[in-house]
Amino acid sequence: MSLPSSWRAGAAALLLAAPLALTGCGTSEPAVPASLAAPVGSGSPIAGKNTVDASRDSLATATTFIGTVMTSGGFTLYRNTKDKAVPPTSSCLGTCTSTWPPIDAEAQPTLDGVDATLIGTAVRPDGTKQLTVGGWPVYRYIKDMLPGTVNGQGIDGVWQAVGADGKPLTSGAKAPAAGAKAPAAPKQAPAKAAPAKAPAAPKVVAPPTKAPAAKVTAPTTVAPTVVRDRPGTSSTD
Repeated sequence: MSLPSSWRAGAAALLLAAPLALTGCGTSEPAVPASLAAPVGSGSPIAGKNTVDASRDSLATATTFIGTVMTSGGFTLYRNTKDKAVPPTSSCLGTCTSTWPPIDAEAQPTLDGVDATLIGTAVRPDGTKQLTVGGWPVYRYIKDMLPGTVNGQGIDGVWQAVGADGKPLTSGAKAPAAGAKAPAAPKQAPAKAAPAKAPAAPKVVAPPTKAPAAKVTAPTTVAPTVVRDRPGTSSTD
């Protein structure tokens, strides 16, 4: 039995398309979910900035040779005595920030052993938010190349490392070991009281004596002796 010409044309088209369909299936890549196709970052974009490194923004404490300091991502935090805490105001502007980068506070940092009541933010002149500790803007020092270093302590007489309690550390002071008692101050022998000196007797100044006035004796006048003649005699005899 012969098939109509239209059927024969349709069957030929099917035979030609089948190899092409098999060839396309053998070379196709498996589909990738859209959630995996996008790059995965380490944080959420904030205000158009780069992603936040959570390890850098975490606040904790570290023990150094000057005492226990507060850290951001392991690096010591500093504050400037020229800044203000009420209201929080930074004096480190312009080129100062290249040496003392302000700690960004656009994201909420994680806290490890840090009192949350000490942490706040300040708005800088350029509109960015800076982290504050106890109201004071805080920074890092560019020459602290390793975590736990305190190379910025005392720089220019105004930069101070921030302690675990939010207060500045005194330059060169070492934190006492836990449970260690401070050495007792050496006893000093009581000072001997110097014997009291008797008050000097007041000097009595005698009034100047006056020399007695010389007495002037009037010359004595001797009256002449008059010899009278006795009766019956004459001095001329």
